[in-house]
Amino acid sequence: MVFDLFKSSLPDGFLAGACDMHSHLLPGVDDGFKSFEDSMEGLAKLKAKGFVKAKMTPHFMKDYPENIRETIEHKYQDFLQKAGNDLPMELTLGGEYMLDSHFLNRFEEGFLTLDKMQSLVLCETSYMMMDPMAKDMLYQVMLKGYQPVIAHPERYMYASKPMYKRWKDREYLFQLNLFSLSGVYGKPAEEKARMMLKEGLYDYVGTDLHRVANLESKISSIKLSKKELDRLSVLLENNKKL
Repeated sequence: MVFDLFKSSLPDGFLAGACDMHSHLLPGVDDGFKSFEDSMEGLAKLKAKGFVKAKMTPHFMKDYPENIRETIEHKYQDFLQKAGNDLPMELTLGGEYMLDSHFLNRFEEGFLTLDKMQSLVLCETSYMMMDPMAKDMLYQVMLKGYQPVIAHPERYMYASKPMYKRWKDREYLFQLNLFSLSGVYGKPAEEKARMMLKEGLYDYVGTDLHRVANLESKISSIKLSKKELDRLSVLLENNKKL
């Protein structure tokens, strides 16, 4: 185990049995994987690291107006049929929903949720600024009986520790991007991720995988303290319940 200022790499087998609850593995629908072959390679790489289950969570946002629930469900079924017995792990379908001008339309078609109880809705905002109506959108999510899960809050440039605390007071759940801990999204995102992890603000963790390139190096470059490692273990256990 390599130590760096009392931090160490993820132990061998740390991800064994893991569920990736946020990925863009469904090919050809957003800025994630582009082809069936690429997606199958990505799944194989995740399996090699210990993952046994993955949730495909394509973007639902105004940038992809063709991504409606019915269309995405058909493409997901087509993927499963094409993969057949070659599928390397269990897959389920969810969605990542941008809090934008198209968001309220999603209530009509129904959300692709993260959990068996069909209550957890993965939500995101722009990295630069939050839509002025986002607070009301999240309120509507909860009013309809859903539970918002805020995707990768550490990456939002406008967000601060007091804001994270207010969000938690409103009972929003938080999802950590695993690779934020390796610095791939920049130092500020890494620092906020470590702060939030240490303070127990996160509820789940996902790769947010968009492509297979550098997957091994991203994982191997993660260095965590004992406390951070323990916190991350809790998130991985939470994922398994989805």
